[in-house]
Amino acid sequence: MKTLRNLFAMVAAVALIACASGGSPKPTRQAQAIQAAVASPDRPAKDRDEDGKRKPIEVMTLAGVAPGQKVIDIFSSGGWYAELLSRVVGPKGRVYAQNPPSVLKRFGDKAITERLANNRLPNVVRLDKEPNALELAPNSLDGAMINLVFHDLQWITQDVPGFLGDLHKALKKGAWVAVIDHAAPAGTRDTFAKDPRGQHRIDEAFARQLFEAAGFRLAATSDILRNPLDDRQKAFFAPDMRDTLTDKFIYIYRK
Repeated sequence: MKTLRNLFAMVAAVALIACASGGSPKPTRQAQAIQAAVASPDRPAKDRDEDGKRKPIEVMTLAGVAPGQKVIDIFSSGGWYAELLSRVVGPKGRVYAQNPPSVLKRFGDKAITERLANNRLPNVVRLDKEPNALELAPNSLDGAMINLVFHDLQWITQDVPGFLGDLHKALKKGAWVAVIDHAAPAGTRDTFAKDPRGQHRIDEAFARQLFEAAGFRLAATSDILRNPLDDRQKAFFAPDMRDTLTDKFIYIYRK
């Protein structure tokens, strides 16, 4: 299984070879697009303030986000990742910013409306549909971002396996799915996720079981958002978590 450590090792090897030959490696088109997207001065200041703790360059590089792709941002909320994806995939790509109407008014309706106002991100399509009613064309997507919301799907829908099955059908062969979420204690399955007033965490081994049961293959993991000081007991919004980042897992799946 490819890990972020392997990825950094390959990058370092390329750099050493380039130095030995008296030059420096030229960034790939994908790397340039990701770096330019994150560095864009047109991004809202509040978005840029989150970069340090979300590490979008590393996440999107590991996932394989690239120019020209057609992707979906699941439960996009205010569209933080939808904007970055929009800038990476570019004018020849497309981003579906999906939000469930049943909870949208509480989680991001105003923010996503403002973000997309005046055709600000012309390659982003707002998709206000429930998880089990996406109606996406089979084999039409190159990737899916599920950032800090897979735990929410455990209470938003009663049929998470059905949602994953539909997503699998909508993705092309080899397409990526990036899952980043707040880790719950091992063995708790979805018990920390079922209550929207609860801890908003999910057992990563349980999440992996769901994805693999739907036909996805785990392709990469990363520890860059881990925090061993987090006891995995409290919600990220709890008052005593203000100065503590949650322990987060990153899993990249392929169809």
